[in-house]
Amino acid sequence: MKWVEMDIRSEEAYGKAKEWYDEVVFTKKVYLKDSPNFDELKHEVRGLSERYGKVALLIVTEKPSLVREVQRRISNALIYVQGGNLRVVRFAIENRVDAVIAPEYRRKDSGFDHVLARLAAKNNVAIGFSLAPLLRATPYERANILKFMMKNWQLVEKYKAPRFLTSSAESKWEVRSPRDLMSLGISIGMEIPQAKASLSFYPERMLKKVETG
Repeated sequence: MKWVEMDIRSEEAYGKAKEWYDEVVFTKKVYLKDSPNFDELKHEVRGLSERYGKVALLIVTEKPSLVREVQRRISNALIYVQGGNLRVVRFAIENRVDAVIAPEYRRKDSGFDHVLARLAAKNNVAIGFSLAPLLRATPYERANILKFMMKNWQLVEKYKAPRFLTSSAESKWEVRSPRDLMSLGISIGMEIPQAKASLSFYPERMLKKVETG
């Protein structure tokens, strides 16, 4: 069994994650208000792929159409969408991005429902359960985030949508071992085999899809 970390966001965090994981995906966060310069973005993704191997783009935007633009123009990276904006998340799942990271991000609800869970399963869109927002939250915020993550896990499991556990680390101090991320999974309701699969089986399946795509 391979351990896979699907969302690491800096060079120092990547180096730390490689100590624990067989495969690590380097994630570049892309804030979009308008269409990016795709020649520059393609060049950057090519350089990141040469350096790190597996690369993802995390799209942070209020405009759903920009997600599709990136999907169409960038073929050699996984495409993630940051949770938080329900309209963007719905559009992303409908258009088959690779993953939505933390649907509950900065929301006062879970940012996910049974309709989206069913659609994510149908369209093979993974839901990323991310530790980083918990590390940066106040105790009150942390309790709410965990509550929303538990609800989202119940929906993901009910409809059998793809899923993974990740640190979403932006510094080496936020990187966590597979055992620690399994503990996060268990705390939101996963059984031990489900937590293991969220760090191995499901991530491996995502990476194979990219390799064969």
